[in-house]
Amino acid sequence: MSEGPGRVEKLKRPNPSRQFSHYFNSYAKWFNKRYNRTGSLFEKPFKRKLVESEDYLKRLVYYIHHNPVHHDFTDTIIEYPWSSYLEIIEPSETKLKREEVIDWFDDVENFKFYHKQEHELDAMNELLIDS
Repeated sequence: MSEGPGRVEKLKRPNPSRQFSHYFNSYAKWFNKRYNRTGSLFEKPFKRKLVESEDYLKRLVYYIHHNPVHHDFTDTIIEYPWSSYLEIIEPSETKLKREEVIDWFDDVENFKFYHKQEHELDAMNELLIDS
């Protein structure tokens, strides 16, 4: 295209997602400066707790898999569709690091056995992050 008064430029289409992102980022910066604070406005920051032993890791896996049963979302972990339990025990294709998880329990049979044992979830409070 030629330079000059008759030149036509191709306009970029606005990206609403990017525009909202800029708006919310600007608002967060203003709000944090105004009220002398830092971080996200709408969520609390994530907390972490270091997993220091394989036993602790195994108990966490159990806790995660049994939490829906404990809170009466389902009767068994096998019935809960959003659990990784079935993906770990079945040989179907998965993005999970199945072998790594199974190795923590030595093999699939021990993984299943550990999950069939009765572990009191309320007694696992030390696994959780303090609020």
